[in-house]
Amino acid sequence: MKRNRVLIIVCICFLIIVAILGVYSLTKEKAQTTIDVSSLNLNNVAKESASNVNSYVNIAKQAPKSISYAVPIFMYHFLLDDYGEYPDVENFMRPQTFEEQLKYITENGYEPIFVNEIGNIEEYTKPICLTIDDVFVYFYNNGFPLIKKYNVKVTLCIIYEYINGENYLTTEQIKEMLDSGLVSIESHTMSHIELTTLSEEERRRQIFESKKKLEEDFGIEVSTLCYPVGDYNSEVIELAKEAGYKYGIAMTGGTYYSDYNKDLYTIPRIYANRSMSLNEFANYLRQSYVTVDW
Repeated sequence: MKRNRVLIIVCICFLIIVAILGVYSLTKEKAQTTIDVSSLNLNNVAKESASNVNSYVNIAKQAPKSISYAVPIFMYHFLLDDYGEYPDVENFMRPQTFEEQLKYITENGYEPIFVNEIGNIEEYTKPICLTIDDVFVYFYNNGFPLIKKYNVKVTLCIIYEYINGENYLTTEQIKEMLDSGLVSIESHTMSHIELTTLSEEERRRQIFESKKKLEEDFGIEVSTLCYPVGDYNSEVIELAKEAGYKYGIAMTGGTYYSDYNKDLYTIPRIYANRSMSLNEFANYLRQSYVTVDW
């Protein structure tokens, strides 16, 4: 009887010890699980923080401290062999001359950009720009095939009220050129009248309406105002800013140097005329450079 009691007590103690060990084991396992999860979360937080830091570093790298550049911006008008009775012969460049220039550009590694790409100039090393003023149908007939052949970008300065008129571009032709990706369209006002000679109301119409209508008709953003006959003053520039233009291009002045021509509303251009030799053209091209300080 006494032996049975001892066995019972031993069994009870054993069960108690087992129970205690079981509880301890479960508690330890739970604690271990908690620690593992906590550790995992900390690792994720650390990784996410590191990723954010890298993102900030990359953003900082993408914003240069300063940029210095020179862009030869050429101004063309008509591409025709025969200028007829037109008195200003120099406005008529031979298509053959234009092709020689395009060939030289591509063979020597120059990078034709649109005027509206000046804001991303750090992406280029040898940028140049070709602009066509007035843009009669002769460009579509004689120039567009050449820029497709040499894969060169050109900025067209359109007179809005001339569209679909005699010897001018049609809406369909403009859309076709835009679809090529090689042409950008900018404003040369509504009717190509010297802006400083107009009343405030008409000046505003010429500047604002041309931008608005080109954007509506062709689904584009117009960012550049090409001054008719290169005519502008401070009032014209203020209206251009108010209308939302980012750039204003003049008719003369040579290569555009950012260190000297800091006003983006008086960007100078080089007159590409009928008498321009390939050597003269090449000398302007050699002035192109981009220096970026990161």
